[in-house]
Amino acid sequence: MPDNARFSFLIFTFSSHQKQQEVTLQSIDVLVLHRIKGVGNVAQLALIKCYKDNRLNSLEELLGLVLNQTPTLKRAVKLLQDFFSNNHYLPTKVECENDLEKWSSAGITVVAYGSGDYPIQLEDLDDPPALLFCKGNLNLLSSPKSITVVGTRENTKLGEKIACKTVEYFSHADFCIVSGLALGIDAIAHRAALESDGTTIAVIVDLVNVSPSNNRDLAEQILKQNGLLVSENPPGTRAVPGLFAKRDRIQAGLGMAIFAIETSVDGGTMHAVNTANSIKRDVYVPDAVAAGYSNLGVKAISGTQWLVSKGKAKPYTRDSYDQISHALKQLVTSFEAKANEKASLL
Repeated sequence: MPDNARFSFLIFTFSSHQKQQEVTLQSIDVLVLHRIKGVGNVAQLALIKCYKDNRLNSLEELLGLVLNQTPTLKRAVKLLQDFFSNNHYLPTKVECENDLEKWSSAGITVVAYGSGDYPIQLEDLDDPPALLFCKGNLNLLSSPKSITVVGTRENTKLGEKIACKTVEYFSHADFCIVSGLALGIDAIAHRAALESDGTTIAVIVDLVNVSPSNNRDLAEQILKQNGLLVSENPPGTRAVPGLFAKRDRIQAGLGMAIFAIETSVDGGTMHAVNTANSIKRDVYVPDAVAAGYSNLGVKAISGTQWLVSKGKAKPYTRDSYDQISHALKQLVTSFEAKANEKASLL
């Protein structure tokens, strides 16, 4: 096997468009690792990196290596050791193979951290998802030319108008619109992208049972119009509140900048904003005065105004679009250069 083939464990290319699925032992092993109870995302990332850096061919080889060299992963290594000693590996591997076939028939693609299809911009996160489960236009995932548009579920009419105008401009500038399919501003952003003949990515908790149920038709429309649904959770995962907050970091990580249209100080939008701040991505909020809010004390913009006052966000108007777009295109170029460099090493 040539060396570059050994890294195929990082890429799962299962789609309904492929007549022949390329399933390697390594690709199965990444999913098996993902299923070992107690081995969290951070430990998975460290083990995957060790796997890749040492050009290993199996989890058995990985276990042999990390037993002696990875004291910081002591708990994960113990769980991996127990997994093999209790003979869980082979039945779990069969389960994974069966699931991959089932997901393939549903048009679901699985992308692992470190692969050529993995979004380079997500690698800035402190805890990028080890796996991404995707349905739709996978090309959108590997292109960094995206912005994230999010906001409250209880938006104002003016907030809806601002979101639509913002999305319309950036869609026409060929930016993909990333959001979370939630009620309110998220759904407005997705619809505005589709109505502008643009592309959009919805970051959700589960690809099978899309939540909220009110937006399942919207999810289908996103797929019909060449968009993408993305989740870090295996298909069929039950949507619990904590997973919605957790996925917000992916929304922030995928965009070159985040546009928080409306949010209260304690709104869920702040999860994505905080992530963007932590990875040095610009956060933009509408200039409340220039936008024409008649009541600056309304809850829907209490958070956006607070962000500006704390230096955590920049106010923008429609007159700012060109300047922001120019800056973001430069950032896109830098990420594309990183992606090309990474591809040359795979």
